[in-house]
Amino acid sequence: MSTEPQVPTHTDRPLSVALSDTATETDVSPASNNVDKLDPVEKVDEISIVETLDRKLAKQIKIQRILIFLGLQLALFLAALDGTIVSTALPRIGSDFNQMAIVSWVATAYILTFDAFQPLFSKFSDIFGRKWIMIFGIVVFLIGSVLCGAAQSMIMLIVSRAIAGIGGAGIFSMVFVIITDLVPLEQRGSYQGLINAVFALSSVFGPLIGGSFTDYVTWRWNFYINLPIGALALAVLMYYLKSDIPKGSMSDKLKRIDYVGTVIVLAFATLFLLAMNFGGQTFPWKSAAVIVPLVLTAILVGLLAVVESKFSKEPLMPPRLFKNRTVLSILITNWFFGITFYSMVYYLPIYFQVVRADSAMWSGIRLIPMQMVVCVGATMAGAFISKTNIYKPLIIVGMALLTLSVGLLSLFDENTGFSKIYGFTVIGGGGLGLLFSSTIIGLQASVEARDIAVVTGLGNFSRILGGALGVAISSAVLNSSLTQDLPGKIPQEYVGLIIASSEYVRHGLPAEHLAATLGVYVKALRLIWYVTTPMCGVGFIASNFIRSRKVGETKVFEKTMSQENASAIQEDGIITGASAEDVKTSQDTVMIEVADAAASSAIESTTCRR
Repeated sequence: MSTEPQVPTHTDRPLSVALSDTATETDVSPASNNVDKLDPVEKVDEISIVETLDRKLAKQIKIQRILIFLGLQLALFLAALDGTIVSTALPRIGSDFNQMAIVSWVATAYILTFDAFQPLFSKFSDIFGRKWIMIFGIVVFLIGSVLCGAAQSMIMLIVSRAIAGIGGAGIFSMVFVIITDLVPLEQRGSYQGLINAVFALSSVFGPLIGGSFTDYVTWRWNFYINLPIGALALAVLMYYLKSDIPKGSMSDKLKRIDYVGTVIVLAFATLFLLAMNFGGQTFPWKSAAVIVPLVLTAILVGLLAVVESKFSKEPLMPPRLFKNRTVLSILITNWFFGITFYSMVYYLPIYFQVVRADSAMWSGIRLIPMQMVVCVGATMAGAFISKTNIYKPLIIVGMALLTLSVGLLSLFDENTGFSKIYGFTVIGGGGLGLLFSSTIIGLQASVEARDIAVVTGLGNFSRILGGALGVAISSAVLNSSLTQDLPGKIPQEYVGLIIASSEYVRHGLPAEHLAATLGVYVKALRLIWYVTTPMCGVGFIASNFIRSRKVGETKVFEKTMSQENASAIQEDGIITGASAEDVKTSQDTVMIEVADAAASSAIESTTCRR
């Protein structure tokens, strides 16, 4: 009498990400030793049954994967959109609250918490599971959005933006981490390309959407628009993204948190961003209000290095990552990439609105050609990486194009033709598109599986922290230049009004002083690009130190997986949190990692009848 094949359910295996509540994990192995003992006819019949179920389940898995992917894209769209949607609305917001001097904090508060919490959420997802960190992020983001829309004072708006930034950090970090769980490294380029295209699209479409709401409805809808879209993303991910809580009691998980490292990271990121926002605007650069936070930042970074290397059992930022040449080079590249990208997103609209007299909406429309190229570039870069497994040349070319574009922006004046403007910004769009996809893939391909979530968070952290620095430097350069040059060109009574509100230039300044004021504005904006161009050049130099490796050359899965953090992915199935042994395959073994519970019952009943 022949022995029938077994259908193990592996209910004890920890899962971090599965597909839906209607899908349970099932391994079907028709080529097992038990099947080998069957008669030839019976063996072929059993394999045929499993292969038929395999095809049906593969189709179901693909559909659910697409829905999860769309839910992730919706959530990412909101988090990225909120980073730039207020850029064209800031002049109106500042005027409405009569607080133009601190209106930049509406943008800075979001960027500050959005950036500071990136590495935290990435690490926490290893401890508490991906899904619930993602859900937490969406809920907090929506709460912050409601408070922003209802804000009755500038202080309330700034605090609400900080709350939304915390939620945005959870969303942003988890989207890129969950994609690593869903898709094998070698195929990840195409998916990351699409994800980064959505990020780029929302980031650069933010000024257009924000300007449209500001001009035709109210700036408050820049925040209320998040509610219906966020609710849809929340519903999709709650239903289709199933996350089994990692093993261990809650007390054990709480013990794994690097509390000291967490506090230090939040403290130094906050102090650094405060100094950047104060310098040259609220306080002089030489004042204690700027110097003290910068000194404390340096001290805390040094303290973090000691704590993480000597005392932390499970470091928030493992020191080994910074000893990896490729990781360090990409993080530095990302830093200067962020400086340039956010400077362009925030100060090109200022050029269009002040110098070219465009409305907030039209200042966003002017950026559409660049936006389209960013999206196409990100998608093509992802496809190229999936096809060739090469990422270094894309990073180098991307930084080169971005540096060239920023340098060309310094040629803009009151009479620059729009064909030239579109051409110069499109060059930058091409560089941005290449960088969005290639930098994340490069980081993930250079580390072990246990470090993928952390290094992904660090990549985002470095780029966004650089972006906050870029906005602060650009703002300081603009205000310093206006403060220095305007008094010699126009009566002193108008200087303070122009610095307090850029809208005053086109909607209040007497016509006889307009030409002189525009000349000063053009010079100030050129200084921004003069400062940004060499910084971008440093990023280009750093990109050349990335090791020339192909995706997959670093043994991410087979030999470096830990029992708790490994992610094994087959073509049409997902196992996250499984051990390396669980993902070994052979030519005569069929593995269906996520299968319908009914399918398991069908196989068992069929074999019993035989």
